[in-house]
Amino acid sequence: MLTFFGGNMALRYENLAMADKEAQQRHTAAWSAWMAELMKSGQLEVGYPLAPDGKRIDTEGAHDYHFPETTEGGFIVIKVETLEQAVEIANSSPIIKNGGYVMVRPCGEMMKE
Repeated sequence: MLTFFGGNMALRYENLAMADKEAQQRHTAAWSAWMAELMKSGQLEVGYPLAPDGKRIDTEGAHDYHFPETTEGGFIVIKVETLEQAVEIANSSPIIKNGGYVMVRPCGEMMKE
């Protein structure tokens, strides 16, 4: 799983509609091309940008929650053989060129009965 952090906050998912049209187009084109290449190679399983508002669930129930800008702005799950392959893909992510960073983490397998 690749999780995306930081970068130009004006281009973050929740702010993109307010960004300069040219910046929006460049940003969207870069992400679209990158994701299309991952789909074409069969490596992309799923991925989404994350909205800034959600719910926090604890023993006292559900509460409205605004995720700070320091949390992940999106994620993708990819299919690769090694962590090094995932790192290579992460290095090519548009967020790297945008001043952000990517956390790469292997996903475990669910136990089957």
